[in-house]
Amino acid sequence: MSNIIPFHPRRSPLILLYEVVDEWGNAEWGGNSEKEALAWIANSPTATRILVSGWSTDDDDAYLIGEPLDITTIVREASR
Repeated sequence: MSNIIPFHPRRSPLILLYEVVDEWGNAEWGGNSEKEALAWIANSPTATRILVSGWSTDDDDAYLIGEPLDITTIVREASR
């Protein structure tokens, strides 16, 4: 069955990056530590959302895989 064309690339580990933004979408903090993202949004008077995105690698030539996800509601519900 060598004539089968795969539609999905091989699975590879994603590099997760977090971004804390204000109500206008301006980044206040960004990095790979979920703990630091949570601390930043908890202590910032202007931060309103946490976004997480998956990247192909942590090198300079990395590319975004999919769309960033807004995880703010999940974080807030989990910390109740």
